[in-house]
Amino acid sequence: MKIVKSRFLLLVVACLIFEFSCGSKHVSIRKNADPEVAYFCPMDTMMNEAKKGHCSVCGMNLIKNPNYTGEELNTVVVTSTGDTLSN
Repeated sequence: MKIVKSRFLLLVVACLIFEFSCGSKHVSIRKNADPEVAYFCPMDTMMNEAKKGHCSVCGMNLIKNPNYTGEELNTVVVTSTGDTLSN
């Protein structure tokens, strides 16, 4: 009986650790971005890029923007307000 109780307690503790460590990192998932943005991070709204790659904040794969209307850009500058400027 002690083994069953200790395993149950271990399972509860593991679930609580998982919930608190993973649950509040990001609030929502981005589905798209402004039409000027070719690729974006689904988690970090400030990360917009001109080409495929990984988010420098969270490491996730960047997603091609379904709203993108332009051609591939050479460089992109992301301002502190999240605006994207092409050079």
